[in-house]
Amino acid sequence: MSISVSRRRLLLGLAAAGGLGALGAGAYYLNRTSLARWAVDGRELKGALQGGKPKVVFVILADGLGTLNLNNTTPDQEAPSNPNDRQIWHPWDGEVGNNSYRSLGLDVEGPLLAMLSSELEPYRSRSLYIRGTSLGTNYEAHSGWTSCLRDNNKAHASIDHIIGQKLSNYAATQKAVFCGHITHNPNFRVSYSGGGTAIRDMQSNPHRLFASLFPDQAGRSRSGGKHVFDPALADLRELKEGMSPRERQKLESHLDAIEQVQNDLDGGPVEPGPGCDPTLPEFEQSWLEDHKRRADVLAATSSVLATALACGATRVATFQVGASSENQAIYFDPYGDGSGPTFTDNAHEAAHHNRGSGPDEKRIMWQQSRVWYVNRLKTLLDDLARHPDPDVPEDSLLDHTLVVVTSELSDGRPETSLDMPLVMIGGTRSHGLNVGNSNNGRFIHIGDQGDRSDWLGEHVSLERIWTTVAQSMGVASGYSLPPVSGIFRGIG
Repeated sequence: MSISVSRRRLLLGLAAAGGLGALGAGAYYLNRTSLARWAVDGRELKGALQGGKPKVVFVILADGLGTLNLNNTTPDQEAPSNPNDRQIWHPWDGEVGNNSYRSLGLDVEGPLLAMLSSELEPYRSRSLYIRGTSLGTNYEAHSGWTSCLRDNNKAHASIDHIIGQKLSNYAATQKAVFCGHITHNPNFRVSYSGGGTAIRDMQSNPHRLFASLFPDQAGRSRSGGKHVFDPALADLRELKEGMSPRERQKLESHLDAIEQVQNDLDGGPVEPGPGCDPTLPEFEQSWLEDHKRRADVLAATSSVLATALACGATRVATFQVGASSENQAIYFDPYGDGSGPTFTDNAHEAAHHNRGSGPDEKRIMWQQSRVWYVNRLKTLLDDLARHPDPDVPEDSLLDHTLVVVTSELSDGRPETSLDMPLVMIGGTRSHGLNVGNSNNGRFIHIGDQGDRSDWLGEHVSLERIWTTVAQSMGVASGYSLPPVSGIFRGIG
């Protein structure tokens, strides 16, 4: 006998709701309300197979993505005559790019990608590049990690946690996954469960992340036949001694149902849904401390995350690659295969142009450090594109997953928070991300919708972007500033 995907997901939903943990702790949870809720969870999970569900992943790449020219001028000023001195992130409108940055409200299809953004060329047709956003204050420097995913006043939770908590009809193992890898400043985490300093825990070990997302797979012992349900079943059997005959009868029925599910799990393989293959990725504990294996750790993490989305174990996630001012060594093998310049150095110092023996070498080390970070994003995109969507198998998982990419800084050299890097990729089906009609991607400058004005012009607070993304997920952010228009079809 094999267990159906809907039944397996019901178990995951119960674990996510704390049902199994509560039973194991001795709570009864056998009243009509609880049983009805569990039944509804199962129907909702089964119903998810018949229609697309929007999903969102927030990706934070540390220490900025090079939005200023090398002389620290902004891209809307005269472009440097030497192409090597130009900013490396924002797409250009033409060879030089002056028009692209002098026109607030500019909307261009098929923009020319810059040196760094061109690393994402395979996903151009699914990409919307956005310019004109900023954090709440001009120079938050490295403290930008405290606000880059939430409101300007830091009075609320970050947007990932808010969406995960507010999604309706949402049964998942984890409502909002927070994962990634930090080798320095481990407290510089970007996800918050509330206002102030309510920082969420981040899972950096891919195998532990897997176990938390797939308890039915990771919970079964490879020796001795133990199962994740065993502690709860033992506690429930002890409870029978103090129950009335009627309560005991209800408990016996419940135990029979759980034991039947356990027999199903143990008696045959799980029937995976399309694209759902919850298999542990290759990973060794020693890799966490080995800077040369850092890309492998993040690749294993992104593989687990994509599998979780493909299996319906979550619909909301944050993937943090590094922490602000990360001062530990990093191995720069940008493409992961030795085909680019390889060297070991300090990523934060490289972002400040403090590494290398001369201007050209410093520039190259800075550029390649940024390439390394962006290629960790590309690995995640490759994983998402490889899976079919769990609800609409004829579509890619990326068609229904919006990937929102930014940093805690705009540029790591002057540590500015103005003119933040921002791109949205995927989510063209369930979210309606407006990437244009040319199949060549789209660039917009939303400074004309600005709520802040300073010496660099008009800017839109990232808080408003998060409110707009929340609307695309069918959720109200609770933040005070209004959404922006032009990003999603039908919103704004």
